[in-house]
Amino acid sequence: MKTLTLLACIFLGACGSIPRIPVEGEFFGEPVKTTVDSEIARYYLENYLAENNDNTEMAKKISALYSQNKQSIPSREELRIISHKYSVDFAALFLADRLLNYKCNVEINRAFSRHLNTETTVNADIASYRVLFVPGWDYVETGYFTGSDFARPRELADEFGLENYFVNLPPTGGVEENAAVLAADIARHMLSNKKIILVGASSAGPAIHLALSNRFSERKHGDIAAWLNLGGILQGSPIVDHYQTWYRYWLLTLATWHKGWDKEAILSMGTKQSRKRYARLQIDPDILVINYIGIPLSGQISRYSGENYPILRSEGPNDGLTLLTDAIAPSSLTIVAMGSDHFFAEDPRIDQKTVALMKLLVTYLEKGLERKCSGFASQEAR
Repeated sequence: MKTLTLLACIFLGACGSIPRIPVEGEFFGEPVKTTVDSEIARYYLENYLAENNDNTEMAKKISALYSQNKQSIPSREELRIISHKYSVDFAALFLADRLLNYKCNVEINRAFSRHLNTETTVNADIASYRVLFVPGWDYVETGYFTGSDFARPRELADEFGLENYFVNLPPTGGVEENAAVLAADIARHMLSNKKIILVGASSAGPAIHLALSNRFSERKHGDIAAWLNLGGILQGSPIVDHYQTWYRYWLLTLATWHKGWDKEAILSMGTKQSRKRYARLQIDPDILVINYIGIPLSGQISRYSGENYPILRSEGPNDGLTLLTDAIAPSSLTIVAMGSDHFFAEDPRIDQKTVALMKLLVTYLEKGLERKCSGFASQEAR
């Protein structure tokens, strides 16, 4: 993907400049100091969310938007419209606010914050769990710097006492191929009589979704306890679509030839195939599904997302690889990682957050907290 976007920036002028307006405020108890792309985004963060509505005109516009959007979570299309009317950063903040105030997400985000910011203990039989780490795209070649190989989280899981295994997916395999490999691995681990927790990042997301939907649809899911979806591109990446137009397709051909990738594997992660696949998939409601999604502002984009993010801005708020709501699994709970983009390993507190996520998962499973709310059913593919 990096090869493709670099070529596009050089030859097609795809990477335009984004306004950089300084902003400093607080978002759900966390300090934010960065730049945003519009005055209304700055006002929204610094004033409106802090209930300091001194600019009557902007406050009225924002309040009207809340009145118009009765649903708790805005859809992909609604966010695109909001981005065009106001700005992408404003839409990202609006989505984050809606997610964090949604009834099913309020407690889980509070619990995550407690595990992250205070010393907490977990009173649970950790030995009854087995974690399967499902890697992201090209993890053999690039995983050591993107974090897609889960090397550090596996070390932390060992220290925490969680038995864990690595799923050896084809490093650059398509969704269908990866799902088949994963399903076979899950079946093997089910023989252990342990409660299985699946942890997958990025391109692993659609493979996990497909494996849980198709491969185990006629058997009991009791041994699969949870799925932690880390920025999974469940409904595809518009970056793949970007290179399917005729005048860019040669870039895709050149890049796949240069890298030795299977072009069809990449196309399986485009939005057309992914949204069609997503719409027909269902997983057992007893499986706890938690999304951990990054919601970055334009001044918070990491070095690995810097080339993709501008390409996706016309579609609305994104993490540098996928549109934000497209990373939300159906009937799930969502933890918001404000300020992070698709590459979570760039977060300076990622080790502490990884441990907090482990504590959270085990606590929710042990106490059966996931059954108190059915979660957010993501919008249908459009």
